[in-house]
Amino acid sequence: TMNYLKYFSFLFIFSFISCEKDEIPIDPHNSGDIITQEIIMDQDYKYQVFYNLKNNLIVSENIKTNWDLGFDSRQDNHSIILNSSTRMQAALVSGVSFEDINNVNSSIWNWDNPKGIQSGTAISCDTMGNNIYIIDRGYLINGNSRGYKKLMILELKDDSYEIRYADLDNSNDTVIQINKQIGLNFITYSFDINNTVLIYPGSDNWDLLFTQYTQLFSDTTTPSYLVTGVLINYLNNIQVALDTLVAFNDINISMVNNYSFSQNQDVIGYDWKNYDLDNNVYSINDDITYIIRDNDGRYFKIHFLDFYNNYGEKGYPKFEVQEL
Repeated sequence: TMNYLKYFSFLFIFSFISCEKDEIPIDPHNSGDIITQEIIMDQDYKYQVFYNLKNNLIVSENIKTNWDLGFDSRQDNHSIILNSSTRMQAALVSGVSFEDINNVNSSIWNWDNPKGIQSGTAISCDTMGNNIYIIDRGYLINGNSRGYKKLMILELKDDSYEIRYADLDNSNDTVIQINKQIGLNFITYSFDINNTVLIYPGSDNWDLLFTQYTQLFSDTTTPSYLVTGVLINYLNNIQVALDTLVAFNDINISMVNNYSFSQNQDVIGYDWKNYDLDNNVYSINDDITYIIRDNDGRYFKIHFLDFYNNYGEKGYPKFEVQEL
């Protein structure tokens, strides 16, 4: 259980600065080599990095501000996510026509739940109800505002979405159709280029996403904060368990049935590290090992080693990983 008080100060400063188990039979086999990997997010955490465990491969990376919305591309699903790496938020608008929305005063903001779309999204795809939203695009990498849009869901089809969006002054009024694409979790869209942009790799090609994301806290007056951590490919059945008792080197394949696995997107999250407010430094929680089950039933263990590179620059998470 997270100690909210312990993290409150760190998260405020951080935000300011960066604005039931199944028994699974296990076949005997040899474990893989222990591999050390460093991920380059940069000191301002500008990069989102998609990583494949099986191949120890960085599949792709992108600047976090390169997109705004993600449209669920899976068959029989409709959901729209915000780019939480920029701390985007959305406000439902009632009783006003699309054209009459011209300011953000008295907006009640909502955020996507970092656990994943099954736990709630700021934008609802229930077209039977009101479906007009003001979108706060969050922050640029330098901390400045990315501005606002207003958005309306026009139509949902089995294989597509149709939406309308504009600036608050009704300029740049645009209607677009987003077509689903088999094999992707989300089709991503950028308001900057008024077009789709490929951010998410093929769903089977990645397991972990190193990124900033918006964390929610229910006991503060400002409930959303940017944190830096790891999200899992939960829509492709990646599952994670934590072990804080057994040392990394002592965890083996015979133990996996003893763990409780979670498919929450933020199960790894950000608290594998701590922030020391007095000394302005990060430290690693050495006692945490994450056990990861991929979509093909392989098991891996990961242990974080550092958040700094060899030059003492933050934003370079380093970990050791081994296939069990």
